Amino acid sequence: MKNTKGKTTHYFHSGAVMSTVGMGPKLVIGFEMYKPGQDAVAKDEGELNVGKRLISSVVKSHRKLIDVVVYDALACNSIWINHCKSLGIDAIVRAKNNNNNSLRLAKKKINKSEAVDDWEDEKGFEEVKVYESTFTMDNVEQPLRFIKFALEHKNKKRIQIMIVTTCMDMALKTLFRIIRARWDIENSIFNNLQTECGLEHCFVHGAKAVEAVLYLIFTALNIMQLFLVR
Repeated sequence: MKNTKGKTTHYFHSGAVMSTVGMGPKLVIGFEMYKPGQDAVAKDEGELNVGKRLISSVVKSHRKLIDVVVYDALACNSIWINHCKSLGIDAIVRAKNNNNNSLRLAKKKINKSEAVDDWEDEKGFEEVKVYESTFTMDNVEQPLRFIKFALEHKNKKRIQIMIVTTCMDMALKTLFRIIRARWDIENSIFNNLQTECGLEHCFVHGAKAVEAVLYLIFTALNIMQLFLVR
């Protein structure tokens, strides 16, 4: 893999933002506006449509920058996975409740399997048990990896993270760090944009004017991030 840091996307009332995840500066690398009449009114369908358009434009503009994209459970479907593969990039997505029958069968299979790895004293956790299997999702030609991370906190609280990915050769610890790093974006970029950069305030009216102001905000944020981690 050329770049295993991954990318992540967030949504607000005007559009979608794509940013880097992992170590180093947290940079906004793409933005896409909602298009009334083109993007579905239904929240999930509309967001996925904007996300597909955004990742297509980012890959076109920064072809050598991105080879892995990470997304939440909204994108755990054949539409997103096939779209990523058509662009020549790999996908990592959270797997939660899903009406995809092949995914339900994969969950049942992995719940009955033995752990393939066991990490002790992983940063932030006392123990992490890893379960893995391969499966074929409905309407996706190539096999996918289904991975469950069973996490035990220092206070003995237990949680689990499940992912589906097209990254067939990526190390389990790398996948784990990518999916964990995605949550850091909530604080390091998106919340900062809202609380410190006035993202929720409408400074101007008119689609083109709003888009121009948003690009100025993202540019200022990127310059600040690059300065802080210079």
